[in-house]
Amino acid sequence: MSSTWTLPDDLDLPTRPDFFPAPGEALPQHWSKCFGCGDDQPSGMAMTFIAEEGIEVSGRLTVANRYQGGPGVIHGGILSVAFDETQGMACMLLGVPVVTGHLEIDFAKPIPLGSVLEFRARMDGMTGRKLYTSAEARIVEGPTAGDDVVATSRGLFLTIKPEHFTPMKDFVDGEATSPFGSSTL
Repeated sequence: MSSTWTLPDDLDLPTRPDFFPAPGEALPQHWSKCFGCGDDQPSGMAMTFIAEEGIEVSGRLTVANRYQGGPGVIHGGILSVAFDETQGMACMLLGVPVVTGHLEIDFAKPIPLGSVLEFRARMDGMTGRKLYTSAEARIVEGPTAGDDVVATSRGLFLTIKPEHFTPMKDFVDGEATSPFGSSTL
């Protein structure tokens, strides 16, 4: 199924800021307890991300057996988390917190357990607090590795004030900070 997603005509494309890691450098996790990328989340997905050229990022996910949906393949919900995480990381170039407003995914091919997926996400533009992103995933290691896109995604993220997370501080240990030090959550 193909999306009817259309981007607004009045989008601005942000420029890459000086504080953003250089192409090829690792991106910091946005929060250590994040299910997608946190290193203090034993049951999490342990995704890693690299800054690419322009306003793009890439991420990797090893499709563990515990991510099984149908027999021998990834669960669509896990793939959704991976796209959400990757596109949210692309928004990190603004140096402010964001939340997901809308996420849609087109699943093109089955993704076998044990595969390694590479996600590439980019910011397509922004208007006001709204950030529009897109991404695709390919299998880069495993029995069906190749150049074929196995899934695509489009997202709308909203910038928020750091205080958005203040009520949740009672439920976490310590304080979370922006990976670039620009704000405290």
